[in-house]
Amino acid sequence: MILNNISKFVNQLIHRNRISFKIIVLYGVIALSLMAPMASSTIIPSINDTPSHISYIVQARDAINEGQFPLRIAPLEDNGWRYPGFQFYSQLPYFIGGWFYKLLTPNNPYDAYKLVIIISLTMGGLYVYFLSLKLTRSRIASILSGVAYMSAPYFLNNIHARGAFTETVAQGILPIVIYYALECYLTRKKRYFVLSALSWFCLSITHIITFIYGTIFIFFLLVIVITQTRKTKFSFPSLVSLLKAYILGWLLGLYFLAPIILVSPYLSIRKQIKAINPFGTNTYTPIANLFSPVSLPAEPSENGLAATYGLHPAIGWIFLIAFGIVIYYRYFTPFNPPKLKLIRPYIDGLLCVFLLALFLTWSPINIWNILPRQLWVTQFTFRFITHIMWAGALLTAYAIVLIFRERLDRRHLIIGILLIILFGRSWIPAPRGTLTVNKLVEEPLFKYSGSLDYLYRAPVKTIYGKNELPLLHPEWIPGYSTWNTFVNHPLILDAELRYPIWDEKENPIIFLEAEISPINIEQPIILEAYIDGRKISSVFLNSPKLNWQIPLPKISPSSKDFGLKFVLNDVAENKQLPNIRVNRFFLEGMSPEKTIIPVSETQQYCKQEGINTVCELVVGEEAQIAQLPVLYYPNMFKLWVDNKPFKESFPVHYRDYSLVGLKLKTGSHIIKTTFNGLVWANWISGLTWLILAIYIITPLYKDLKKESLKSRNNSYSKKLGKD
Repeated sequence: MILNNISKFVNQLIHRNRISFKIIVLYGVIALSLMAPMASSTIIPSINDTPSHISYIVQARDAINEGQFPLRIAPLEDNGWRYPGFQFYSQLPYFIGGWFYKLLTPNNPYDAYKLVIIISLTMGGLYVYFLSLKLTRSRIASILSGVAYMSAPYFLNNIHARGAFTETVAQGILPIVIYYALECYLTRKKRYFVLSALSWFCLSITHIITFIYGTIFIFFLLVIVITQTRKTKFSFPSLVSLLKAYILGWLLGLYFLAPIILVSPYLSIRKQIKAINPFGTNTYTPIANLFSPVSLPAEPSENGLAATYGLHPAIGWIFLIAFGIVIYYRYFTPFNPPKLKLIRPYIDGLLCVFLLALFLTWSPINIWNILPRQLWVTQFTFRFITHIMWAGALLTAYAIVLIFRERLDRRHLIIGILLIILFGRSWIPAPRGTLTVNKLVEEPLFKYSGSLDYLYRAPVKTIYGKNELPLLHPEWIPGYSTWNTFVNHPLILDAELRYPIWDEKENPIIFLEAEISPINIEQPIILEAYIDGRKISSVFLNSPKLNWQIPLPKISPSSKDFGLKFVLNDVAENKQLPNIRVNRFFLEGMSPEKTIIPVSETQQYCKQEGINTVCELVVGEEAQIAQLPVLYYPNMFKLWVDNKPFKESFPVHYRDYSLVGLKLKTGSHIIKTTFNGLVWANWISGLTWLILAIYIITPLYKDLKKESLKSRNNSYSKKLGKD
């Protein structure tokens, strides 16, 4: 009986939505055509972040195979030390991509990546269509508005120029969020309340920047609508329902959002955000380029290409023309279709969203210094084009209705699709790349794109024996030019780094092992070491291998730290400086209680068992601190030592990584650690999901029970009739 009811429901759903299914097919074909630069299944565009995102999908499948739910850890990244890229960056796109790679494209993660983007394009277009249909009641105009959204220049820029995978997926989710928020506000129906909360949740765990500014622009639109309808159609309970759905979305995603709010201020990426004023990035978006009818770089170059190949942010003339037409009909002509009068507040709101987003994209004046610093999270002003896109797409549907009145037919649809695609084709670049899928699968690492952004770089509070010392300044910002500096560890010259002082009873010696190139044996350069401006040692760089021991002198007991600096001396003008690649940079001569078993030793005794890292270590008298092959994040992992909870962990540096350190008693120990995020946030999210499930299932269960009881009564009545 239940199966019959389900089958009946599905048939009714298909019949009732047959037009929508046809539109999905149309949008799917268009989405596939817009992916033409990625037609190859063997060669990956390697000029942007695309390889990194495909590597994320590979590691997402590995995380799924480990049993991670939700995704938190990228298992292979940063030497396999449990890098929580999914916890702090994005989850949903990689979760879907990882499952696609696992089940649908097991031999090709690139195909899984493309499939996620095609779905994002299709769903974005579909829900822009739903929104436009709700506003204009014109099916043809609404279909065209969905096509305009899908082929918007910035959407194509994110796919083919920037390789901004998560932002692309967010652009597909954003119209869903707007649609269900609008339905929730207008109808207060239970299903729209639930779907609105779920869509907010999906956006929040996909791309935090789009989530933050999506919140701002959607509520900005609603403020304008409410202001204009407050005396006629405003309903306070409707607004409360909308806010409750938004709060519910937050609670559902709190396990992801709470660490971003509370922990990310101490991550590398936050230092970058604090240092980059978005006003400085408006060189990508001069007004002429935003209005350009074709794809062109913002600045001239020797080869005529942008610094990032194909990154030519623009609004698109479809949206510009639509904006101009709506302005003209709204303010300069008496024509006002009666059935469109009711949506005038929404049109005014969309015009304001369009103008505000354009202003922030262009940024002709530096307003960012007076805005809250948290809003700098956008980093690049061209990201506001996303909000020009959805506002412009809805204005496009309205403009088409204004131009053609009630005379739209299939000819307009076919010609309109052709014109929209032709307007956008300039932003589909010729594919460039040499990286093969097989090569990427051999080493699916993020490399310079994302492998360092979410590291917790704790300040050095204690120096330990056998500890690989940090080489970079605590305020170091990850970026393309410095990624190699971090990973390959060249010694930072002419910059003083400060370290905490050691105990008086200790006699630390610095060991510096490095490779030098090039070498000039006849005129070797001298490398000098200084502490607090006083030279303590020097060495000639006359060999490809450097093994240098530097005894540290006595320092005043009143000092809390000391400044260590390395300087190249006797360097002639125009002389090529050697590259000093550090292999080891560590201390000896510390007391046993401040001497570590370094990760280079502990890692061989550790293994991964599902989501747990399990280590079997023997602690001796000479070193009593174990450095685990696990990145340190305060309050975000669980520890057990010999099957008992252990809370006394602390960060111990391995070069510029912060790893988990444990002070242990002499003897053998079994250590287990699991990254689980913030426990309290997990509990709140988990309970919210449980309550939501009960809220959804209870009415369904009651309906099924009534249907079953009704069926039994009918059967009983028939039986009595026969008797």
